[in-house]
Amino acid sequence: MKRILTVIFVALHLQACAQEKVILEKPKVDERIELLSIVFRLAEKQEYSNKNFKLYVDRIEQYFEKYKNHELIQFTKSIISENGIAFDGPMWMAVHLDDHLNLLADVKDVWQLDPRWTKENVEKFVPLLQKFYEDTKFDIFFNDNVDLYAETVNRFTPIYEQVDLNWLFSFFGKEPTEFFSIKIGCGIGANCYGVNLDYINGNRKVYSIMGLWVDNNSDLPKFSIKRELPLVIHEFSHPFVDKLTEKNKELFRDSGEKITSGVITEAYSSWEIVLDEILVNASMIMYMKDHDFKQSEIEMWINIIKSAFGFFWIEELVEELERYAKQRDKYPTLESYMPKLAEAYKIWAKNKQ
Repeated sequence: MKRILTVIFVALHLQACAQEKVILEKPKVDERIELLSIVFRLAEKQEYSNKNFKLYVDRIEQYFEKYKNHELIQFTKSIISENGIAFDGPMWMAVHLDDHLNLLADVKDVWQLDPRWTKENVEKFVPLLQKFYEDTKFDIFFNDNVDLYAETVNRFTPIYEQVDLNWLFSFFGKEPTEFFSIKIGCGIGANCYGVNLDYINGNRKVYSIMGLWVDNNSDLPKFSIKRELPLVIHEFSHPFVDKLTEKNKELFRDSGEKITSGVITEAYSSWEIVLDEILVNASMIMYMKDHDFKQSEIEMWINIIKSAFGFFWIEELVEELERYAKQRDKYPTLESYMPKLAEAYKIWAKNKQ
């Protein structure tokens, strides 16, 4: 009996470890993400043209300079202009490709999740991307930088080890059905993006694609808990938050249009997207409050959210989420609290006038 119990314990332990690895994959640098970021850098998309990681950017420019007029780059410039593919747009494409740069067959099409990508431009873009990969011998460039990628991931690992997915499931009141993955984007500049794959069988894989910062005193990126951990949580909050406004659109329409006037941007192109984005930011602040971040660190992030994005009502929204957190017996999920949140928005929109 003792031997049987031991076998059962070991089996359960191994199963738990396997599940933990599946739920949150270890961070890595992904060849598809580097490829797409370099393509959009060559196409001169501003948010992909950051040069802070000078060591890596110099290698990119030296290797790919002669391919700046490749037909893929010319086509990419045209769809940037015509379809507004920007910011997270290239990353949606990256995760919808397999290792051979074919579209994944067992997921919803990329144009179903990001309408900036159309069936027509995808069917032209993907073969050109494959040709660019072959023409540039991109695999050689990627393999030549594996040591740099490994060191970057090693520097990010302490952040990964602090991610508390259980808080997300608890706060949003949603059972964990997604797989989560952190990718380090060495070529995407200082931005971070949250994108996902929706599988035909109903599963979902959520990506937090992390940009990086390099100061003038170092050739290699530096990461910190107070900066990168909130950003990971921000991106992982998107699948819990996105579409909540859409589901309650008529409750928010009038107040949403009023309160977001003046803060619509290329990245946040509608009042619905703005409301989802600030709710993600407020959820990130709630995570920080529940994980012993210093008040000065919380205030730093609130100031960034207000000054960089114009989300002047972030503090009121955080207070509303605190009220939600105290009434979980009545509101078991954030989705069930949306009508109350809509009432608060009417007040904030009125006070703005």
